[in-house]
Amino acid sequence: MTKINFGGAQFGVNAQPYALPPYQYRNNEMFTLKVETDRNCLKAMVPEPLTINAENIMVIYVGMLHVTEPTQISYGEAGIMVPVTLGDRAGTFMPILYLDEVELLTAGREFWGFPKVRGDIFIQRDEDGVAARVTEGGMDIINMKMDFEREGEPIPVYDREHFLLKSIPSVDGDGYDIRQINTCKVRDDKRKEILEGQASLALSSTSRNPLGELPVRNVVSAVYTVGDILLDRGEVIHDYLAGSS
Repeated sequence: MTKINFGGAQFGVNAQPYALPPYQYRNNEMFTLKVETDRNCLKAMVPEPLTINAENIMVIYVGMLHVTEPTQISYGEAGIMVPVTLGDRAGTFMPILYLDEVELLTAGREFWGFPKVRGDIFIQRDEDGVAARVTEGGMDIINMKMDFEREGEPIPVYDREHFLLKSIPSVDGDGYDIRQINTCKVRDDKRKEILEGQASLALSSTSRNPLGELPVRNVVSAVYTVGDILLDRGEVIHDYLAGSS
């Protein structure tokens, strides 16, 4: 079918709605806290057959990310990651992400199943420390601060993966058309700057975001990094609808 192009926007059966991965990122700023929380809360956020970590750890991060290929987009992102395993595979499950850029919000949800929703992201770093917050409807739902105390130890370049629950409801409202656990491969993770210190964290709730209900037992560690990654395609590793009619 012929594509119609109006000022760069394409329409047609085979039109590509957004640039497909892999995505190359350069000089991402990431402020990351490792937090001890309640095991029952983690169980409520993580679907079986994934197994949550024994230490009851979740990771909360806020960052400014910069895609350089195959398109050029900078945006703010924040979210929660839970260290999990599936058999002999280890990774992180992501129950919620906040994003302030529409194209990658849509692409991330449709392609991998990232649970992305709209949020306003702010992060500011100076020579003494870093502060970050996420707002929804004008209210802070994540607020993090850290004073820099030391440089972190260099980390060799490595690969890792996220586990994601991709759910597409059926149009008739009865069940799902797609419900599966996918992976997203993070390749060539290179930390070019690592700064550590003591951090504070405050979580608050809105009618749509119950983050304030998550218990924070202890902030285990805090780190600010600048680095590069390649966000690559993945695979389906568990299909809840397999064999169903």
